[in-house]
Amino acid sequence: MTALANILFGPQNRSSISTAAWGSKISCWVLTIACLISYSAPLVMAQRRSREQVKGTVTEVKGGLISIKTSSGDAAPYQFQDRTNPVVMIDGRRTKFQDNTVIRVTGEIPFKLIEQGMMVKVQCKLNALGKTESNIETAQLIDGEADPKIDVAEPPSNKSDFANATILGRVVAFKNHRLQLKVTPSDWFKKNQLSLKVAETATLVIDDDSLARVAPGDEVVEATAITFATGEKMLAKIKVKLTAPRDSLTKEFNEQLNNKFSHLSDEPKPARVKRSAHFALHTDISDRQAQVLLAKLETMYDLVGGYYQAQPRATIECYVIRDLAEWTGQPIPERGRAKILEPAGVTLSTVSRTKARAVVYSCNNQDIAQHEAVHAFCVQTFGSTGPTWYSEGMAEMGQYWKKGNLEVDISPYVAEYLSTAEPKRLKEIVALGQKTGDSWEAYSWRWALCHLLASNPNYSKRFRTLGINLMKKRNDSFDQAFGPIAKEISFEYDQFIENFGNGYRADLCAWDWNAKPRKLAGSRRVKAKVNAQSGWQATKAIVANGTTYTFETTGDWQFEPTGEVDADGSSSGQGRLIGVLLNDFKLGKPFELGVKGEFTAKGDGQLYVRCQDDWLSLSDNDGTIEMVLQKKKEK
Repeated sequence: MTALANILFGPQNRSSISTAAWGSKISCWVLTIACLISYSAPLVMAQRRSREQVKGTVTEVKGGLISIKTSSGDAAPYQFQDRTNPVVMIDGRRTKFQDNTVIRVTGEIPFKLIEQGMMVKVQCKLNALGKTESNIETAQLIDGEADPKIDVAEPPSNKSDFANATILGRVVAFKNHRLQLKVTPSDWFKKNQLSLKVAETATLVIDDDSLARVAPGDEVVEATAITFATGEKMLAKIKVKLTAPRDSLTKEFNEQLNNKFSHLSDEPKPARVKRSAHFALHTDISDRQAQVLLAKLETMYDLVGGYYQAQPRATIECYVIRDLAEWTGQPIPERGRAKILEPAGVTLSTVSRTKARAVVYSCNNQDIAQHEAVHAFCVQTFGSTGPTWYSEGMAEMGQYWKKGNLEVDISPYVAEYLSTAEPKRLKEIVALGQKTGDSWEAYSWRWALCHLLASNPNYSKRFRTLGINLMKKRNDSFDQAFGPIAKEISFEYDQFIENFGNGYRADLCAWDWNAKPRKLAGSRRVKAKVNAQSGWQATKAIVANGTTYTFETTGDWQFEPTGEVDADGSSSGQGRLIGVLLNDFKLGKPFELGVKGEFTAKGDGQLYVRCQDDWLSLSDNDGTIEMVLQKKKEK
């Protein structure tokens, strides 16, 4: 190891590289204690100002927020509190109310959207041979765990006779209008699978207490919202009818996997090895959860391998342990046992000139196992995981990455923390001498920096090269990589943190530093195409303080699924063309433009413009506006 490497990274033992899983996977009691401390603050930070009744159309559901467009054409975001979003943000602080939002979601959707692993209830006339008197017209989706069974009030003595039956079954398959259900055998019906003929016009009935299946275009039949003095809105109750067309019902990857492997047992099993293409999983968890975890690990493997364009040669060994008592006499090192008991995880590695091997030891927490598996991937591919800030930031990225999803999509707790905490400076995040396992807050900031640099096209290519160099212990550093553009990267980091939240797209919000602006003077005109899906976009015009400029636009764009608008946007101002001045990496106050008009510059600087929309909702926008700008002619 060179002297420079020692200065940058500190002395490291190549034969023993270990990492603990923290960050967004703040697990078990650690997360519980942190949340209880946070919630010990007063429940209401701002006085309730008013209650209102709301009806309209859903425009978006994301990260504890649902946006509703009313008959006036205005759309507003409303927070909700339920089992998946246990807190709301009031006056900049996490707040947990005693009562969750009362939610009811109903509707009848096409039967073809039924998915393997779903639990459904079917009422029909059935005989003991498994035949129905007529085709099935409806089935009701049952959310949550339930035991498959067939209830018959008065079983007939003749097997071919029909009886009124209520079937609770798990979907095995739906093909050619036949629904295959897994059921529990009984004295009357002795098989564990049932095949039902389904009518072509059959529907799947939804009636649940979660907004997880709600999509843009669904109808808000009624809702009661509380508005606080801060202007924030929270739903006390909401009733939604599923009316919008949709391609699928299940949105979350974890639910999709649990459905896919629902035919497997969820009972814990003795210590054994389960294998996939790239992993050997030593575990005592259930067969179902083992297959879910292996599917997540393989997905992570493909995404991380695609990012680095490199993969380990050898299988990655992972110990994911539910009960250490099941592992008496097994070769689990003391350090691995200690981490499992915390409960947490660790990756223990041995590296030589010819071979690198890493073994994961994790408690029964899939997020922790994924995080540690990223470390093992990097060790077996590059020989190390790099300095702490990079190692832990990328491990957090690896467990959050989802195929085809470029949005920020992380733990709500971590998202809330990053949105409200005092921002960490870049120098603090990449400082030398940090230790793994220090705090979940530190892991959160490392993730934020790595996500920005990996996702923003201004820095992604150099960041990837930097990461590989760091892990291969080549002569490279953050300062060498980004020192020449320190002002640009600091500016974009500040913008990222200021506008941060689940749904943010760093790639869409990247700044065009290559634009060559010119002073707008005389009769010179500037034309700019403004994309509704992007953040601030350069007009390539430099304006002068106190000078008046005229502009006009052509074209339409769309900021929600329900229709197009011109550059004036909606009556609430959403979708309107707005501008801002940038001078010496400092932003002025945004100002409204619209379809046509004039403005007087309140300062010198480069003019940037964008479609006014929530920073977390840009990805579903569409269309462009063409803008023509020039200095106002003197009379």
